[in-house]
Amino acid sequence: MEVWGNSIRIVRGEPDRTGDILRLLQEAANWMERNGIKQWTPGQFNENDITGYFTDRHVYLAIEDEAVVGMFTLQFSDPQYWGSKNDESYAYLHRLAVAGSHRSQGLGQHMLKYAAVRAKELGCRGLRFDTVAHNIKLNRYYQSMGFHYMGTNDMGNGRLVNLYEHFEEQPDSDRLILRFISESDFEHLKRWSVSPEYLKQWAGPSLTFPLDDDQLTKYLDGANHPANSDRLIFCAVHEATQQVVGHISFSAIDRANRSARIGRVVVDTDYQGRGFGTRMMNEMLRIGFESLDLHRISLGAFAFNTVALKTYEALGFKREGVERESALFGEQYVDCVEMSILDREWLALHES
Repeated sequence: MEVWGNSIRIVRGEPDRTGDILRLLQEAANWMERNGIKQWTPGQFNENDITGYFTDRHVYLAIEDEAVVGMFTLQFSDPQYWGSKNDESYAYLHRLAVAGSHRSQGLGQHMLKYAAVRAKELGCRGLRFDTVAHNIKLNRYYQSMGFHYMGTNDMGNGRLVNLYEHFEEQPDSDRLILRFISESDFEHLKRWSVSPEYLKQWAGPSLTFPLDDDQLTKYLDGANHPANSDRLIFCAVHEATQQVVGHISFSAIDRANRSARIGRVVVDTDYQGRGFGTRMMNEMLRIGFESLDLHRISLGAFAFNTVALKTYEALGFKREGVERESALFGEQYVDCVEMSILDREWLALHES
């Protein structure tokens, strides 16, 4: 049993709670419909299906004063949502729901964290779950909790789900989280754009000084739908302090040719020198090759940025050529070094 707060305990559910579970799920579905969230409908839940939960999965309930105020289930195979990535050594979370009386109090987050711990206690490699792809805010919430994007699955009828996994990681006081950017992050990007030259160094010609909300709104528009956007735009968050410390993005995502470009890489000057750029790049390469199934990832760095060039080469990028005198800094033109890494090269580095 897990105890949260002063009065809520999380316990393994029994079939005698079927009616309570049905009411909780229908309430959650009604709330989603009222808020325009296309995930559940009240009519999809019935007592027969819920009774079946107790034979093919574990049911966990959050109980307060004998009332069910939250729930989730764990099952140990999920080919419907995970397809070829299904692995029976993982636990798969479904039916995460919180009663209306307890929303926005952190109970859902606590249940997710408890589920990750419970999966390990049950001998699983980790916790996995899915969520609707179109709800960027919800995806950002899960990312902010340290869940890693693993891919997108087409469930048919235009329904896309994003797949997430909680990794078993060693203790690390400087671990970073990559989550989708939001409008609340604009101030960080503007603060990091201290001069026309520095903005051009990390953003190239795509953004112009002085950086403003209008430019960033256009930059964000249409991004962060992994199955169809040509841009995925992230902020890097220092997990221990929850401070936004950097920014990085995929652009020019070409699904037909399985390629994309990493760009607009910047680390807050207060956090430079701690390897955060490398950490950001490592997670982007994992997302690109494992989650987006890319074959080729490219980038460009100005020739004077020797620290960045050494970082990219250490990560496995190969120099492809030079765009001679491609950008004007002050009164001097500078070269841009073009680099790329292929899926087989990245895989070889991570298998060794």
